[in-house]
Amino acid sequence: MELKEQNWQNFCKHNCREISGIWAGYSPEKELFLSFKIIRSFQSNKDQTEITHTNRYTLADGSIQEQSWQFNKHSSNLQDGLVHPENPSMRSFFFDQGASASAVKYLETGSGCRVQLGFKHEELTSSVVIFYDDGGSLMRTVCIRLDATGLPSKHWSTELNLLPERNLKGNWVGTSVTMTPDLKVSTAVSTKLHWPWEEDEKFFFPDGISLRCPSQVNVGTNFTIAANWLVTSSYLQQLIIKYNDSGAFSSLTFEELHLTDAFGDS
Repeated sequence: MELKEQNWQNFCKHNCREISGIWAGYSPEKELFLSFKIIRSFQSNKDQTEITHTNRYTLADGSIQEQSWQFNKHSSNLQDGLVHPENPSMRSFFFDQGASASAVKYLETGSGCRVQLGFKHEELTSSVVIFYDDGGSLMRTVCIRLDATGLPSKHWSTELNLLPERNLKGNWVGTSVTMTPDLKVSTAVSTKLHWPWEEDEKFFFPDGISLRCPSQVNVGTNFTIAANWLVTSSYLQQLIIKYNDSGAFSSLTFEELHLTDAFGDS
C-alpha cells in the first residue's frame, strides 16, 4: 500500500468518532492557566475522502466555542504527511496502532514552533501539545485527556495540577518503530525505556502522562521532545520526535513497553 494512503487510513481508522474530555494549559513555570471541557468530533463522507474535524469547548462560565477544519484526501494527504488546514507548514503522522503526531516540518527563525504527540488505548486518547514562541522559547504546554465513552470518565481523574515527579524506574522492555519524514515505518525492534535529557523541562501531568522538552529551540541545534503515558502500572507508551541541526523534522518513534521483574517475567 502506498505510504500516504496508509497514513490516511490510519487517520480515519482511529479518529472518525466523537470523544470528550478535559483540555488543560500550563505555563513554562508549570502553573495551570486554563482548563475546559472539550468534545472532539471527526465525521467523514461515505467513502472517507472528506473529513470534518470539529472541536467544541465548554468554558468555565458555561459559554461554548467551536472550531472546525476540513481535510481532503486528495489535497491534504501528501507524501510527507497530512497537511493541517490551519497551518500549511505542519504535518500529521499516524501509526497503525493509533499513536500520532502533528508538528512543523521545519523550525524557522521567527515563526514559532508547535508539536503535538498523541496516544491511544482502547476508548482512551491522551495528547500533549508544546508551543514555542517566535524566538524559540517555550511558551506553554497543553495536556488533553479524552474518553470515547463520555464524561465523567471511569479512567481519567478530574485532577488538573501537575505532579512534582513521577517514578518511571524499573525494567521496562518492549518494541520500537520509527517513522521518517517520507512516512516510511521501520520494522519493530526490541527496546528499553530511555528517559534521559536531564537538562530539559519536565512536566508530570495527571493520570500518568509525562513530557520532556527543551526550554529553547533554535535552528543550528538539534533537539528532541519526548512524551509518555503510563496506561497501566505495567504498560507504557512513548513517543519521541527529533529535529536535526538544520531545524528539519527527522524522525518520530513510537514505543510500547511493559514492566518486567528481574527475571524478565511480566
